[in-house]
Amino acid sequence: MSRAGALALVGVFAALVGLLALAGGSAAAVPGCGAFGAQGDAQDAFLEAGGSPSRNAGEMDPDGDGVACEGLPAPFKGYATIGYNRKKQFFYGIATMPAGAGGGEAPCLYGNKNFPEASRRVNIYRVRSGDDKPMLGRYRAGAEAKPELAKLIWKAERSNPIPGRYYVVFDERVPLNPFGRNECPSFSSQPTALPRPRPGPRR
Repeated sequence: MSRAGALALVGVFAALVGLLALAGGSAAAVPGCGAFGAQGDAQDAFLEAGGSPSRNAGEMDPDGDGVACEGLPAPFKGYATIGYNRKKQFFYGIATMPAGAGGGEAPCLYGNKNFPEASRRVNIYRVRSGDDKPMLGRYRAGAEAKPELAKLIWKAERSNPIPGRYYVVFDERVPLNPFGRNECPSFSSQPTALPRPRPGPRR
């Protein structure tokens, strides 16, 4: 190998080492659960750091369900997903909720007692260059609570949505007490490209 070729290889190796160091530095910069006083704040930081059930950012989600720092107190936020069923034409998703510090039933599974079955309400938004567009109007849809699973399950019929990036928002639960921070604030899924392309024909 020529001297120029060897120098080029050394340069490539040095660049790779630099990239690995940067990646390691960014991962180390993700705060752990001890940096937060509330689970909802930890959940926001976890998602901002790219956390998910398959990526335990900052070691904040040891059980891999997408919910960070479940031992912290209220306010509580969950990890939400969104998908679209092309055949039956509806949006759907699941929100896994934090178990809470005291054990027992997961908090924040239910919403305003004046809504049917006291459900948490959801709306779907399409990402746009200006304000994101709500898809379900003011009445939204209700999420079904599954207390035995600590999950909220929802679906909303919508025919032939424009392909784009969509996310679901769980509305803030109407507080029972007008003072203080709501223990069940709003939270959302990460924007997802939907509807997904149809699979091509097999060859």
